[in-house]
Amino acid sequence: MIDDSSTRSWDAVADDWVTHADTNDYRNVVLMPLTLELIGEVTGQRILDLGCGEGGYSRELAKRGAIVVGVDGSERLVSTARQRSDDPEHPVNYICANASRLEGIEAECFDQVLAAMSLMDVEDYDGAIDEAWRVLVPGGALLMSISHPSFSAPTAEWVKTDRGELRHFVVDRYFDRVVWEDFVTPRFRRPILRRHRPLEDFARPLLRRGFVLRNLVEPTATAAHVQQSARLARLARIPYFLFMQWQKPSVTTSACSRRRRSDRVRRG
Repeated sequence: MIDDSSTRSWDAVADDWVTHADTNDYRNVVLMPLTLELIGEVTGQRILDLGCGEGGYSRELAKRGAIVVGVDGSERLVSTARQRSDDPEHPVNYICANASRLEGIEAECFDQVLAAMSLMDVEDYDGAIDEAWRVLVPGGALLMSISHPSFSAPTAEWVKTDRGELRHFVVDRYFDRVVWEDFVTPRFRRPILRRHRPLEDFARPLLRRGFVLRNLVEPTATAAHVQQSARLARLARIPYFLFMQWQKPSVTTSACSRRRRSDRVRRG
């Protein structure tokens, strides 16, 4: 197991998470289908599933023809992912590594990096972005989904009527950068560590690195979603989740500058 607070937290609840992932309506009805839609045609593409957990997204991508490497810091989750990825026709290579230290993975070897609901709780977010940049080929894309920062502060909550109906959602202390313990659901036997960062803390490292924002989606609930699970109707009122697609430019600015300088020298 990788020794950081986020990994220790998730490794401790690995068994509970595996059970939860199999039945989580937000993930299975909304997040997974939208992720696969946004990531597009993947046949033959090399994809890194960053924070792969029990391997649910990795397996789906492999079934669609991608060459997938799943990475997670939790040895217990990686072990489960390997056990579940037993289809020889759609193999997945799993590695236990920290998102901010992808040891053994070469630079510029992936067409896409997927970080599905993983980066909001990592200890070293900036380091994870640096590594995503390093392993992406020029022109490659990072698709990340996170809990929506505008509605995930520890003080954020629904206000209910006396009859238990949802009245409105209250957000306070949005700019407080805090770490706290919280249960994923009441069925979890232990809490995990959550981290709240304002949206700018997610965007700035990406922009500073040179990524270009190509798409932003706040998933809402459709009638079809609500038919499958009534509580998904909450997504029609506020966005619980945020998807962002970032692209590593085909040619970086520094490379362009070097080429222009070289051309001027040759012409001179």
